[in-house]
Amino acid sequence: MNSSDGFATSLSERIGLFLSFARPRTCLPGMLAFYLGCTLLGLPLDLDVLIGLLITFLYSAVANLFNAYSDIAEDNQNIPARLYLLGLYGRKRLLRSAYAVCVLMLAAAALVGPVFVLLTAVCVVIAHQYSLPPFRVKARPMLSLGLFALDVAFPFLMAPAISADGPAVAGNWPFLLMAGYLFLWFVAKGLVKNLPDFEGDREAGLSTSATISGTRQRAAIAAAAGTALVYLAPLFLVACGQYSERYLITLVWFPVVCFQCARMIMRDDNQSANNMLRFDMIVSTGYLSTWVLLADTSLASLCVVAGSLAVIFLMDALKLDTRKKEDIG
Repeated sequence: MNSSDGFATSLSERIGLFLSFARPRTCLPGMLAFYLGCTLLGLPLDLDVLIGLLITFLYSAVANLFNAYSDIAEDNQNIPARLYLLGLYGRKRLLRSAYAVCVLMLAAAALVGPVFVLLTAVCVVIAHQYSLPPFRVKARPMLSLGLFALDVAFPFLMAPAISADGPAVAGNWPFLLMAGYLFLWFVAKGLVKNLPDFEGDREAGLSTSATISGTRQRAAIAAAAGTALVYLAPLFLVACGQYSERYLITLVWFPVVCFQCARMIMRDDNQSANNMLRFDMIVSTGYLSTWVLLADTSLASLCVVAGSLAVIFLMDALKLDTRKKEDIG
């Protein structure tokens, strides 16, 4: 597809298309992970934390924008409707918009401090190099899983940069253990997200964690097994004495996850796989929200969780996403 400035003329149409490519409903796990880090460190919801919430939300959004710009061949196979929307918005405009978001992130980080600017710059590099040259990490299956998992683990690790006692986190074993857990949790999420696009990615010649499995069935079993294991991990976190027993409440999500795993394995048509993936974002957001509320039941945390859930349901109601149900055949 040739780059262009698109055909959408009205401001409202451009805003709607921008939000569809940014995919706000998928930007919540990283933001919630950052806030979870803040609650575990006992940080209040002040201006610095609010800026951190914005930046970690935009981190995922700009990754989505770069991804939509780069993935022409894959989207032609998996979500052709996305290319139509790209033509309306304009590929050149999409890239400019992505860089504008990067500048906004860095400018906002400057209000927090130099360390936060540096960490935000790392976010920008990760988001850019996941999809774009020279590294285009998403074309390297195992490495791409790790970089994808940083979408949640890295925002969590940004929380100490706001705390006056940030360096002390080096000896905070519960915090470090949670960082490792969130990384593994989102590695499993990466296995799931690649599943619906198995056939299209293979046709486009892209190697992913799904396509290297050889068959979609094997990829589904691997994704289901990894998903089940990470949602049982609170048992380990509590058993090793780093978290109190109240965190076992997070296991209420396990039956829902088992249902999701069954859908991965038993339903292999594109529509069902896409519906599974869309619902999985609700599960991920709900799961992290549960961790947040178990760590801190303040009004501030309730507002953050309520706002996150509102974003998902509002975006779904307005159909501001480039992976809508009706876009998948």
